[in-house]
Amino acid sequence: MRYVLHYYPSPNSLKVIILLHELELEWEGRVVDLAAGEQLAPAFTAMNPNKKVPVLESSVGDVLFESGAILEFLAERNGNFLGANESERWQCKQWLYWQMSALGPVAGQAHHFRKFAPEKVPYGIRRYTDETNRLYGVLNQRLSLVPWLAGPYSIADMAVWPWLVHADWQGQSVADFPALSRWYQAMQSRSAVTAAWAAYPTREIAPEDYEVLLNQRADALKPS
Repeated sequence: MRYVLHYYPSPNSLKVIILLHELELEWEGRVVDLAAGEQLAPAFTAMNPNKKVPVLESSVGDVLFESGAILEFLAERNGNFLGANESERWQCKQWLYWQMSALGPVAGQAHHFRKFAPEKVPYGIRRYTDETNRLYGVLNQRLSLVPWLAGPYSIADMAVWPWLVHADWQGQSVADFPALSRWYQAMQSRSAVTAAWAAYPTREIAPEDYEVLLNQRADALKPS
């Protein structure tokens, strides 16, 4: 089985790259230039109607979008990193969904208002910085009880770690949370995480390209 990952440097792409390395799968990365609007092209829209990265293709015709679904798909297909029993499986899923519904969206808004917004909005900065801080506290509390989010190492850990890589963009410091800091360092020490980070091209959108990336409306969904 061979995979193609369509991605752009982002936490959601990085989490999939980590799992591909953990599972030692054969894969190829194809960068989608969001600043150039490649995600709006018909060929990409056919794979993901939401016009976002990442998208995963398999050599047998599977096409998936949404990073959480991709993580579950790969972990289930390869029988690893979902927990060894039903209890661990549901622990894994609830923390994966927590990342998808809480940490990712909130930290993403912190990134936007603190770093990318063309104008400073004090309420937006305060709101998302404080809520991100609360979510770090939730992680710290959980990780003071268990070594990994689901108990054993799982895709939940792989989903969360990439969102903490840019803690400074969120006005946070992992070092302020002892249990979270211990877990963060344990993640960094994994060979697959090291390899994924080495394969991950750091790139920031230039301010003049924000319009195509950050200010889309429903019109962007119309066929070209």
